[in-house]
Amino acid sequence: MIRINVFVEGQTEETFVRDVLAPYFVAQQIYLTPILAQTSTSQKGGITSYGKVKYQITRLCRQDPSAFVTTLIDYYGLPTNFPDYNEQQDNAANERVVKLEQAFANDIGQTNFIPNLLLHEFEALLFCQPEKFADWLDDNAPISALQTIKAQT
Repeated sequence: MIRINVFVEGQTEETFVRDVLAPYFVAQQIYLTPILAQTSTSQKGGITSYGKVKYQITRLCRQDPSAFVTTLIDYYGLPTNFPDYNEQQDNAANERVVKLEQAFANDIGQTNFIPNLLLHEFEALLFCQPEKFADWLDDNAPISALQTIKAQT
């Protein structure tokens, strides 16, 4: 059995991990738990500063060293105080994300931490080919809604 705490930046990512990824991986005895970023004592969701992210991830890693911790964080909107953020701005986008993940892992310094930054916003996935969701959904209403939004852009 493998346990993975997935630190997510928002409710969309939380729902994706809980409702899409977790049921799939449970068959392989991999148990995913989404952990929504906490921005303040009363607010959840969003990445407002690296210090808050580091504190929460370090705490997660230390709470249960036998579980892995990963992230589902969009590169877009990343705080500028993220490790090596300014140093990576001249690199190509893919290389920038890889280098930022390495700096992130080094700064957290926990062996059970595997960073994952998304070059493209997670929500963009929903609009690429909405019709592909028909394989998983019994109701076409969400697909129609996504297609309507996509047609307006």
